[in-house]
Amino acid sequence: MARSQAPPVSPSGFSDGLDGILSVLTKFAEGRVWAVGAFAALSAAAILCAVLRAATDVAPLHHAASAQQRKEFNAFQRSYMVVYVLVMLADWLQGTHMYTLYSTYAETNASVSVGFLFFSGFLAAGVLGTFTGPLVDRYGRKRACLVYVVLEVVINCLEHLNAMHWLLAGRVLGGVSTSLLFSAFEAWMVTEHRRRRFPEQWIERTFALCAVCNGVTAIAAGFLAQVAADALGDIGPFECAIALTVAAGLCMLSWRENYGGGDGDSK
Repeated sequence: MARSQAPPVSPSGFSDGLDGILSVLTKFAEGRVWAVGAFAALSAAAILCAVLRAATDVAPLHHAASAQQRKEFNAFQRSYMVVYVLVMLADWLQGTHMYTLYSTYAETNASVSVGFLFFSGFLAAGVLGTFTGPLVDRYGRKRACLVYVVLEVVINCLEHLNAMHWLLAGRVLGGVSTSLLFSAFEAWMVTEHRRRRFPEQWIERTFALCAVCNGVTAIAAGFLAQVAADALGDIGPFECAIALTVAAGLCMLSWRENYGGGDGDSK
């Protein structure tokens, strides 16, 4: 029995598909020429930095380490980087349209003060951040990271409400979550790295990778936020942030708990 063969793709069909993609991109870029140009330039710069970082890596995996240890380290680093990229992408997404969202709320609700909301968020981060470090060390870094996930979901849900008191509550909680974002995750990674007795010089590899990925996610967040805003309105980036934060929380469920002091008292 003869086998039926799929018809070959004609050059004209491929050309039509390419024209369709270009048409969508052109439509998206209308009125945003400067933004698209900046996105392309920053993306190229990020790729160049990543290439240069890889080419000039002066801290290769230690030659004395066993293949099994290198494999375990790569798996550990991947498990941390997946969570790190997700939470940073979600965080950058929120920052792109926060002012626009609050300004839109203020147009229909005179009680919404955009300046006071931003001031409250920074003040809360400065004041409450003083207490988060010791609490994170005492009650556990993994637990603190999961608290961050819950706070971010609550905060982004509150952003849907055009009411000053709810938005203000979200900014205060945002101060706490910001303190956790820039303390609990790195503290967990460093302690877990040492608990597994990986070479100390390998920590800088993870921090270097974090720096590169943070820059790339910041660039990508600008593009994704605009796509989300076009599709869902100014609240779109915040809804995407909820999904990304939940995904990060699920990924960190397999993490081992550790604490401050001593060798981390991992559990």
